[in-house]
Amino acid sequence: MAKGRPPDPTRAKRGTGNRPKPGEAKPARQRLPVVVQATPVVELEPYPPPVTLPEAAHDVWRAVVADLGGAGHMRRSFLPQIHVYCEAVHAHAQATELLRRDGLMVPGANGGWVKHPAAGIQKDAAATILRFADALGLTPAARIRLALEEVAGMSIMQSLQRGLDKAPA
Repeated sequence: MAKGRPPDPTRAKRGTGNRPKPGEAKPARQRLPVVVQATPVVELEPYPPPVTLPEAAHDVWRAVVADLGGAGHMRRSFLPQIHVYCEAVHAHAQATELLRRDGLMVPGANGGWVKHPAAGIQKDAAATILRFADALGLTPAARIRLALEEVAGMSIMQSLQRGLDKAPA
């Protein structure tokens, strides 16, 4: 049993305008030009650099955020530590520039030579950089230590596999 409307042979001949009359061509369809306007896509940074961070340290901020976010480890709670890390990198760069310009020794108040004050700043900033890079997992050693369970698990699996390979069949 067929479903739907029963066939009507006179339906196509009723002049509904769908068929051209005999001897006439179908009129051409008017096509309007399509204008495509490109709208720029603005990608917002998920964790933009804070306004209090010096402009020179923004690249460091973005690199750290990308490094942590790319690994799926970026959290909002890391932002203060990243801020301190970037400030330390900026202070280290400034102190290094002063040391290059002035040298390690500068004339002191008594006329003798003393160690440049920027050397202490550079040393403290380097220690801060290493401490925070270690806490954030930005160094190779920190990454291995933070993923210690995986490394230990892999070594156990490797030793079991070696034992199975050496066992007599």
